[in-house]
Amino acid sequence: MYTASTGKLVALLSRCLVALLLLLWVEVGAARAADVIARVGDVTHLKGQRINRLLGQGLVVGLDGTGDGDSYAPSIRALAGVLRKYSNPVQGLDELKDTKNVALVWVSAVTPENGGREGDRLNVRVSTFGAAKSLAGGWLLPAPLVFHDPSVQSPVYAFAGGRIELSDPKIKTSGVIRKGATLEEDILVGFYAYGRELPYSNDWIKPQEKYITLVLENEQASWALASEIAVALNDELSDVAMVGRAAVAVDPKNVVVLLPKGRQPARWISDIQMTRLLMPSSEARVIINRTSGTIVVSGDARISPVVISKRGLTITVAAGELTQPDTVMAAQTQRFVPVDPAGAGGGNVASLLKALNRLNVSIDDRIDILEEIHRQGKLHAKLMREE
Repeated sequence: MYTASTGKLVALLSRCLVALLLLLWVEVGAARAADVIARVGDVTHLKGQRINRLLGQGLVVGLDGTGDGDSYAPSIRALAGVLRKYSNPVQGLDELKDTKNVALVWVSAVTPENGGREGDRLNVRVSTFGAAKSLAGGWLLPAPLVFHDPSVQSPVYAFAGGRIELSDPKIKTSGVIRKGATLEEDILVGFYAYGRELPYSNDWIKPQEKYITLVLENEQASWALASEIAVALNDELSDVAMVGRAAVAVDPKNVVVLLPKGRQPARWISDIQMTRLLMPSSEARVIINRTSGTIVVSGDARISPVVISKRGLTITVAAGELTQPDTVMAAQTQRFVPVDPAGAGGGNVASLLKALNRLNVSIDDRIDILEEIHRQGKLHAKLMREE
């Protein structure tokens, strides 16, 4: 039986339900607002999309007495070979004594990650490996370049030559030639492979189908992100490809994506790379580089309660509510800087670094402090060192 009191109760419950849903919506909206939106192409590259190096040896001429000289036999033999090639043979290497304006050099060029076509021009790096003191003013004679892997029986991919520029005036034994190499052969990049050619064991991968492999950048690689990419691609592209599943994460660094029959690879790859995804919370990392004097913190890198004293500086990170919040203290000046002002217990690395910066602690001491906290097992983040 429906009564007035029943109606009031229903109305009250309805308002409560609306309020609860609104609260949940606000909380979810706030969480989503904090999420980072990225494209798949921002955090991955295609397997096969890579640079290649072309290498060779060459002879630089036109040096102002700063070459290898006749005491470096390989240069003299190379010069004799060039003269012989151009119908001016020498009877003996003695004829080339006192030759100081030539140098034997290593020559290298890097092809673009998307390959290259015949006629493309590449920058060239030239470096001495003999007795030459400087390549200033030198000119590289035409030098053939081959693939960097000697096991690959490849033709000459490019010829390099031209005037050398010293990229660093302080380093005179190395220089560059802008657009100094011209490709003689196409360098093509294969972006897909048959399932039978893939190294992964997965029931979803079929031997006769074609697949594209997305490779996560090293800084981004994780099971969480690989899984998120696969979910985003399945949500976005499965219906387009008319398949139940379009992608699968096979490990923290690789996501395999089906290349559907009848789809143009270029268009399909574009759709893959443009797919939007929510970036999962990043792994807590502290990356230190003593050479450049940098500290990079990502994720929620936190510190457990700990006390460390170094060179008259006492760092105290305590737990619980404190009369004086977690602090960094300079013993000489008795100055306090909060590390955990909210008193939540423990602190985070970002707050610690800000405090140390306000106390003018040197970068080397900051790194020492972080390393010691890590050694004590109080740093809850992956500590990574770069050189």
